[in-house]
Amino acid sequence: MNFVTTPDSGWCDSQALYTIDPSLRRCIQLEGEPMNNRRTRWPLLVGAATFLGATFAAVPSFAQDRIIEEILVTARKREEVLTDVPASITVLSGAQLERAGVERVADFIKLVPGMSLVDAAEVGDTQVNIRGINGARDAENSFAFILDGILMTNPAAFNREYINLQQIEVLKGPQGALYGRNAAAGAVIVTTQKPDDTMRFKFKGSAGEDSTYTGVISAMGPLVEGSSYFSVSADWRDTDGFHSNSFTGDDSVDDFESWNINGRLLFEPSDNLTLDFKARYGEVDAASITFNASFALPVVAEIFGDPNFYEDSNDHDFEFQANIDPQNDQDSLELSGKLDYDADWGTVTAWALYSNIENSLSADGTSGAFGFFIPEPTCRQTTADEFAAGTTLPSPQILAPVPEFSVFGPYTPVSCDGTQYQERNQEDYSFEVRVASPDDQQLRWLGGLYYLHIDREVGVNLGIDLGFGVTESLFVPQNGLNPTEQLLWDDFETDVYAVFGQLEYDISDTVEIAVALRYDREERDASSKVPVNAT
Repeated sequence: MNFVTTPDSGWCDSQALYTIDPSLRRCIQLEGEPMNNRRTRWPLLVGAATFLGATFAAVPSFAQDRIIEEILVTARKREEVLTDVPASITVLSGAQLERAGVERVADFIKLVPGMSLVDAAEVGDTQVNIRGINGARDAENSFAFILDGILMTNPAAFNREYINLQQIEVLKGPQGALYGRNAAAGAVIVTTQKPDDTMRFKFKGSAGEDSTYTGVISAMGPLVEGSSYFSVSADWRDTDGFHSNSFTGDDSVDDFESWNINGRLLFEPSDNLTLDFKARYGEVDAASITFNASFALPVVAEIFGDPNFYEDSNDHDFEFQANIDPQNDQDSLELSGKLDYDADWGTVTAWALYSNIENSLSADGTSGAFGFFIPEPTCRQTTADEFAAGTTLPSPQILAPVPEFSVFGPYTPVSCDGTQYQERNQEDYSFEVRVASPDDQQLRWLGGLYYLHIDREVGVNLGIDLGFGVTESLFVPQNGLNPTEQLLWDDFETDVYAVFGQLEYDISDTVEIAVALRYDREERDASSKVPVNAT
């Protein structure tokens, strides 16, 4: 039987996650080791500097004949044994990911302690929490996302389908010394399988409740044996979702459909040169933001004798009645190229990335709860019509003949909510060049340059619901079918320049000192795109 040493529980089955923390420098699989012979590798943590990223650790050694597996990671931009990296890392192997059925971000985040995901608005605007450091809506990520050695900057690139996974590493804690801006929470490093001389085909499909269907097909192998390889894959996902709209009778609350096509070409013209080219295109057609309100008005609950005005949200019964079908559309295009060159003196790595992701959502509004549109004729008319039709709202909401005597939450069947239409579009290109010393010498070094350009557009349109649905435009004139009432519409042009480096020195066989330093310069120009004649 296999075991893994841990500082708290002592032993865990080898099927568990490999987790390394500064309090434990080794996670070694032992075979047939008696319980009373447990050994743990503990560090001597001498000091750390946040700005320079310096860490010192001393660890005793294990007998080589007891190590049956070494886990390799790329957390410090070079391939290393996991136990040699002085950081808190959770590593998920390809076998673990396959057994857990990991296909999307939410699937593997459930397997990582101290990490959570909020995906409540749209597919391109998720917030990841790592050790209490949260992301924010309409903002860039608070963590670095690296896919096959390339830093992905677009926040909408993270929440996607993942095929042919080989390994996922999650670094917890600030990683700015190597990954720069927006790595305060940590880093997520995803590695997929490279094609080789073995021809492989894969097909996987599933069907489930709520008309849920998924399909994956992939092929990889040699183009010219020993020198060039290919990989192609496609995936599709479709579901009606768990919930239905009781007002419209449609499955339009959390329905989701997406498809992606991926291609990869790998060339090895010599023993020391590798060229890796990737392309991806995908589309999403899904539902978007819609929710129920849980009232917290204790005084009102006491006055009216209705406990639902002061409700325990854990006891809430969900019912969706919006008169607008929420929509989320996303188009994604990614192109990348990567070069790896091995020389006697070290390695050269260079990559370039182009990403263009357009994301929009439309949905019912929340203004009915605040009475913003009470004077609007359509608000008054739809309130009277639904009252006459016998439509009821979930308690403690009240539908009266006129909106002044009604109690509305968000997303109601009347037009008093208004509408919302939002866009988050980002086009970016970036490149990085770095050189590193060989891994087998006492003094190891790494240095590089990085450049990033971002063109990001964010717009939020609050419209008047005239009964014609949502016009998918950030500005609709007052004579339009869905006239704009309020509008935020901004464009951000960003250029980032960075230089970084790292030194690692083995003081002895068991003590290493590592120093990392990075300088980033960011130039950003923000401008409003709200029309000057908007009224």
